[in-house]
Amino acid sequence: MFVYIVDDDRDLAETIALTLRNAGHQTVHFSNGEAFLNVCEDLAAGCVLLDLLLPLQNGLEIQAALAQRDHCHAVALLTGYGDVPDAVTAMRAGALDFIRKPYKRAELFDLLDRAEAYVVECERRRKDAARYEPLRALSTREREVLDILGQGNSTKQAASLMQLSARTIDMHRANILRKLDVANITAALLLARDATAAGSQTRR
Repeated sequence: MFVYIVDDDRDLAETIALTLRNAGHQTVHFSNGEAFLNVCEDLAAGCVLLDLLLPLQNGLEIQAALAQRDHCHAVALLTGYGDVPDAVTAMRAGALDFIRKPYKRAELFDLLDRAEAYVVECERRRKDAARYEPLRALSTREREVLDILGQGNSTKQAASLMQLSARTIDMHRANILRKLDVANITAALLLARDATAAGSQTRR
């Protein structure tokens, strides 16, 4: 996976990078947090190894700024000087871990395993969100029509239940298909069902 080492200690960063490259990971080094923030949204999702004591903004400040960006990076803090309050702050802000230098090899690779799982899940949720986003464009009435048709009712039956004309039901049906970019109402129902299922899994 991609690992972004944000540390002003070039020698240490190169040592970590060599260890990771030998294990098959791809690494990129940034000597300060600002340089990473400038490109973070354009980089492939990966694990960010963020030094706590950085020039200009410290690691916690960079982590906070990163949280405002659109990305799927997993973040971990590395430090030789951090204390418990720093660790608590980092973890509450979403860091996967807070590792003290000199790091243990096993600890680092365990972190990367968790980071990879985090990235995979984050990207899956993003794909789901993009796939189901068109459902948000449906009006309340269109959702009602879709629900009633999904119960196996014909256009005439739906019109009777909703006290609307069949022509109005057909108009809503056409709008639903257009907004969801699907060929038929069955495909629309499957999309809505999958979105509901995905939402239930997310809340667990």
